[in-house]
Amino acid sequence: MPWVNKKKCVSCKKCVKRCPVDAIDMVKGKALITDDKCIYCGKCVKVCPVKAILKDRDFVELRISDNLKALKGPLSRNKGKNARKRMIKSRIRQLRNQQKIIRGTIQELKQIK
Repeated sequence: MPWVNKKKCVSCKKCVKRCPVDAIDMVKGKALITDDKCIYCGKCVKVCPVKAILKDRDFVELRISDNLKALKGPLSRNKGKNARKRMIKSRIRQLRNQQKIIRGTIQELKQIK
């Protein structure tokens, strides 16, 4: 599934014109992909001049990078080594809880099939 990085989108509408199934609309000047319509052809990814539309793999890498950036600010403000360790452990615990939620949701969805 392609993902739109709204910060990069420049509203050129090239993706809208290129989409063979009209799965992309402009909302508040930014591209928005409708999951139900998208056929995952990747044409929007190829046509985007500013690389604002990402493939799943690229989106995952971007989110990992964003998570690390968000944590580095508060970490740099903490002078104590122990405080930084506690902060990292806390974030790891939060991410593991999110992971459990996602795994549980996936299991339940598989039961629905």
